[in-house]
Amino acid sequence: MRYFALLLLLLVGCSPDPHRVMVIFPEAAGLKPGDNVSIRGLAVGQVVEVDLHPDGVVARLEITPKFRGHVDDEAEFRIESERLVTGKMAVVVVPGKGEPLPNGAMVDGLGPPADPIAAAKAALVETVDHAAAETRGLGRDLMNPDQQPPRASGGTVDLDRPGAFRVRLVGLRVEATRADGDGWDAGSAPDPVVQVWVDRRQVLLTTGVEDTLTVEWPGEAAVSAPFALTGVETVRVKVLDADVSFNDEVGVVELRPTAADARAGRAFRLAAGRVAELRLVVEEVPPAAPAAPTAPADQGAGAVNE
Repeated sequence: MRYFALLLLLLVGCSPDPHRVMVIFPEAAGLKPGDNVSIRGLAVGQVVEVDLHPDGVVARLEITPKFRGHVDDEAEFRIESERLVTGKMAVVVVPGKGEPLPNGAMVDGLGPPADPIAAAKAALVETVDHAAAETRGLGRDLMNPDQQPPRASGGTVDLDRPGAFRVRLVGLRVEATRADGDGWDAGSAPDPVVQVWVDRRQVLLTTGVEDTLTVEWPGEAAVSAPFALTGVETVRVKVLDADVSFNDEVGVVELRPTAADARAGRAFRLAAGRVAELRLVVEEVPPAAPAAPTAPADQGAGAVNE
């Protein structure tokens, strides 16, 4: 009798009829008849039908008889992308350690994984949002180009000689038109505002001056915060046309001053982009004025001076 049962099992396992399993998924996720059923990357059957079901969709699978023992009642059924480029999907079976599913069994499948492109976009947005929040804590807005250090812009013209503790702006003259020949601000003159950067640190931001091609800063009206000079710092001056949203870049001039230039108070006349002329001085920060002497304490009405 035992041998007869073994023979019957072998005959069933070798039966040419496929082993059928019905799987209910929350959604089809692009699955269609003809897609593969796979276990550990090996195709073990096919999807023969996908139809609507009250709980989602039902996929009828036909498993090759010799693999029926790997499809058990603890197995997981998932819809995954088999060909990322072509979009071809597959039902992936992760075997468990349960009993083999009977022919015609109906089981629940898992929902499809997140779209990899959408997941990558979400991760990118989360990263950018986090970086923006971090930079706002430092006083800069990552998404506002006006708050970014100027890019190195080759082509700065030194009208005197290269040279540069602090930057003092003297005067500015802007070309009458943009590079494309159009006027500034719908034909009127620009509203110049100037940023001064030492490497990636902003040391000066002037207030805007409305509708003018020239600006003169008297005395110490436009002086930067102090900075160190070791001979490797790049000083970039970014000239913008102030606008209601993002400011238009007029030009960026740059120089690499030395301590000797600063101590000499060397003046510069520079031009770049649509900046016709920018005059500035890189100078040593003057020593702080000595504190005023403290007035002697009142000795009282009865005191006698000798």
